[in-house]
Amino acid sequence: MTFRIRFFLVCMIVLVMFLLHNSFFLWNLDGYVPLLFGFMPFAYSYYVGYAILAVLAMKLISDLAWPDPPEEITSQFGDKESSKQ
Repeated sequence: MTFRIRFFLVCMIVLVMFLLHNSFFLWNLDGYVPLLFGFMPFAYSYYVGYAILAVLAMKLISDLAWPDPPEEITSQFGDKESSKQ
């Protein structure tokens, strides 16, 4: 995957997480939605789900943005596998 595609994906993930974090659509929703599981307000359960999503997003961002290893290291691994066969 090229750098441009990875950079675009990272930017889109950050933008989506920013929009979800603002949660402007939840401002008046707590009065209309009953407690979830009998004790948890809807907005609180939303942020629990958001925290889990943030962990997954950071894992994906680190996988996308982490630099590739140098070519001399990857070529050593490729040579060993080709010599085994």
